[in-house]
Order: sequence, then C-alpha cells, then structure tokens
Amino acid sequence: MSRINVARIAHIVLFVKDPEASARWYAEILNMKITARAGDGPYKGGVFLSFGLSDHDIALFPAAADTAIGKEAKGREFEHIGLAMAGCNMEDLRANYAFFRERGVEIAEILDHGVSVGIYFYDPDGHMLEVFCQNVPLEGGASQAELNRNEGQANPITL
Repeated sequence: MSRINVARIAHIVLFVKDPEASARWYAEILNMKITARAGDGPYKGGVFLSFGLSDHDIALFPAAADTAIGKEAKGREFEHIGLAMAGCNMEDLRANYAFFRERGVEIAEILDHGVSVGIYFYDPDGHMLEVFCQNVPLEGGASQAELNRNEGQANPITL
C-alpha cells in the first residue's frame, strides 16, 4: 500500500508561446493575480498566477520554438501537475522519495522553491508529476510574497 498522502491538486504548469501575454489573459478572463515572475534559472521567463490564496495555481513557462501548443499539442503543453502533500514535512518527503526509489519510479529532479520543496517524477506514460511539502503558509499571502521575493526560485537539492 502506498504511503503517499496527497491533499489536493495544487497547481498546473503550462508551456505557452508568450507567458506575459497569457498571464494578462488569465488575469483579465479568470481574475487571477500575478504573484511572481521567474528570474534566472530553469523557469526564466515564467509567470506565476494565483486565484487568491496559493502562491500559484497556474504557472506559465515559455515553450521551445518547436513545441506544439494548444489543440495540436494533445496534452504536451503541460509541464507538470503539482500535488500538495497532506501534513507534510521534510522527513515525510524523504520517506516519499525512498518509497519512489523502492518502486522504481523515475525521478526527474528535486527542487527547493523557497515556498515548497518538491519531488518531480514521471508516470508510466511520461507525464511529469510533483509531490511537494509547502514550507511557507498560504494564509495571509505569505507564500505569494515569498515566491515574488525569490523570483520563482528552483534550486536543485538532494534528499
């Protein structure tokens, strides 16, 4: 039996042609707030948006020039799906990592985002998922402020 205890789907990450233009659309059409813009690093050019509480509900990353976008992409426009862990701390995340390794789950990377630490891994069809521990509370806008301050930090770490 799995020891993984997911609380909810926390965010989605999409590849888009123009993150800034798409962010304006999401803000106007879905009343989302831009919480951060990614500085240097693997997410450079990305824009993080929130419906209000979370540091981000949707992140928009620039697609490579040859990446199919929209209907013709058939799901390839998704970078990953973030799954918030229930009652999680770093020991839980280490135990989850060990569980994945024991089961032969392919790990892509482990990233410290400042607001959270996540394990990125692949399902059998190659879709990337992330399980993460939230380190900065969502309440009161604390995680939004931190994500903005650290410009979408994504530092590789080991568990």
